[in-house]
Amino acid sequence: MRPETVLELAHVSASKGDRVRVEDLSLTVQRGEAVALVGSNASGKSLALKLGAGLEIPALGTVRVLGVDPAQASADEVLRLRQRLGFVFDKHALISNMTVFNNVALPLRYHLTPPEEEVQDRVMARLAECGVEDFRDQFPVDLTLGDARLAAIARARVMDPDILFIDELLIGLDADDLGRVRGLVEGPWREQGLTVVITLNAPTTLFRFFDRLVLLRDGRLVAALPPAEAARVKDPMVPDFFAS
Repeated sequence: MRPETVLELAHVSASKGDRVRVEDLSLTVQRGEAVALVGSNASGKSLALKLGAGLEIPALGTVRVLGVDPAQASADEVLRLRQRLGFVFDKHALISNMTVFNNVALPLRYHLTPPEEEVQDRVMARLAECGVEDFRDQFPVDLTLGDARLAAIARARVMDPDILFIDELLIGLDADDLGRVRGLVEGPWREQGLTVVITLNAPTTLFRFFDRLVLLRDGRLVAALPPAEAARVKDPMVPDFFAS
């Protein structure tokens, strides 16, 4: 069976402010892949992630996500597309006056309005998956940054998206949190065939659990390859980011 392409950036260029840009970036992601976009601050990786999720529109080139070009789609098509995507911003973006449970339940109640019993089951399943079920009745201000990030991941997962995007995965995570994330990548996400695209700005032992690492510098693609093949790349940036 041929792999199914669920995300394609074809010769995409875009800019955000004076320093952040993406230039002539081409990248495809297959269903079930776990891909990490890696680079320093202002490398363009977060902008590339938002372009892939349809949150930014390219100045040049084409983005197709789940067969849809967000730049050409109608408002209804974009809404339906976003219901199939989960996105976690670099800041967790939890709503401060809602409990963790109600934050995670919000997409279900807004988009699907299922019976409350189903909301309860789906929310608690995602909180448990991320290891933050004990915080269901707490407010975001009461959480550590790592627990808030994991709650935001649970919210992004509650609609069972086809693709999960996470910007700056490492922000706020301590050693225990990293262990929980490793468990997610190795366990339920892999077992369920979830497509995961994340950004990282520092070396991490998590690299080896991803199918491909994509290194960006100054908005341009430097390398895209499995972690085990990083040693063959001659660019001097690669050992700094890919060695693990």
